[in-house]
Amino acid sequence: MTTDTPAGPREKLLVNLMPSMRRDLKIRAAEHGVNVQDAVAHALGLWSAKPAPDPVEVEGAKSWGVFLPTGGPARFEAECDSRGLTKVQGMAQAITAWLDAHPSLEQRLVAQPVQRILTANQKGGVGKTFITAGVGQALAEMGLRVLLVDYDPQGHLSARLQVAELPLGGDSLLQHMLGKAKTHIARSIIALDGERFGGRLHILPAAEDAFLMDAELATMRAGRDTCLARALAPVEGNYDVVLLDGPPNLGLGLDLAIDYVQRRPGELMERSGVLIPVWADKSSFRAYKLLNSQIATQCERTGITVDQLGFIVNAYDARKGTVTRSFYEAWNELTTPGVLAHLKDSVEGREASDYEIPLLEYAPDSPQAETMRVVAKELAA
Repeated sequence: MTTDTPAGPREKLLVNLMPSMRRDLKIRAAEHGVNVQDAVAHALGLWSAKPAPDPVEVEGAKSWGVFLPTGGPARFEAECDSRGLTKVQGMAQAITAWLDAHPSLEQRLVAQPVQRILTANQKGGVGKTFITAGVGQALAEMGLRVLLVDYDPQGHLSARLQVAELPLGGDSLLQHMLGKAKTHIARSIIALDGERFGGRLHILPAAEDAFLMDAELATMRAGRDTCLARALAPVEGNYDVVLLDGPPNLGLGLDLAIDYVQRRPGELMERSGVLIPVWADKSSFRAYKLLNSQIATQCERTGITVDQLGFIVNAYDARKGTVTRSFYEAWNELTTPGVLAHLKDSVEGREASDYEIPLLEYAPDSPQAETMRVVAKELAA
């Protein structure tokens, strides 16, 4: 597969890589102000110049894809053959060499715009709200300033964090998008309690008029594609990350959210974009096909670039049988995007949602809370 980028045509290399190494590479590349694909191209150059690197532990490696300059995949495979190495060992050696040559920095070399992440999937019930809230909590726990935007008219995110919806007839997010609001949008934002979050976790609650969003915006003649970005622009500077809990449909409102998380000028690849919760079932594959098509259509229509940040396989339980396990493996075989993590079904997660208590406060040491931290660390790169 060949694709064109600003740096020239590239070809896709498929290779297995350990998830921990993938995360380290993404974080380190972001610190040094380079895209992952450029870091890998440099890594392969370092590796080719070193005659006999030490072997690297590759247990647990999963399928991964990266785009290299044309001819790069063939040269890498030929070099692996000449050294008598598997591709997984050769790539692990190359990335290890690059990480060793690029130690972690206290301060990033390239400033970045506010990070914008949309949690989306056309299929309802896959855990969009749970994951949005959990990742947001983990990011705030890390010390980042986080704004959660309840962009789902059903208001599940607001309810699960015990925040009242904005009153009907007030200055909701929709009113700001339409340019009809009378007050500053910051007046609608609420800081969430919790010592763990240090006052860094805020939410823009849902409003009932969000059910009318598609109908209201359909009559908007100019600037519709960017109206969400304009509405949130006055408060973006107050945050490091803005997380949107997307609606469970493929309407106009989702188009605007997709536009909002586009890669901005100078922004690194796979920093902002769409995070996709799924289940290990057939309906999730159908739903992703629709979402993927909508993202592609919006990008083609408006000329933007939107990165898909990865899948989170939610509520996975291998004991559910062979079919569930086969769908889980099928998600892991996808490489662009890949699977960031899987969340096992757990009592702590269900109870946190039922009791409307943030997961990292209710069960901070639970496996699900730890998975949220892992995902947050990779996204924060």
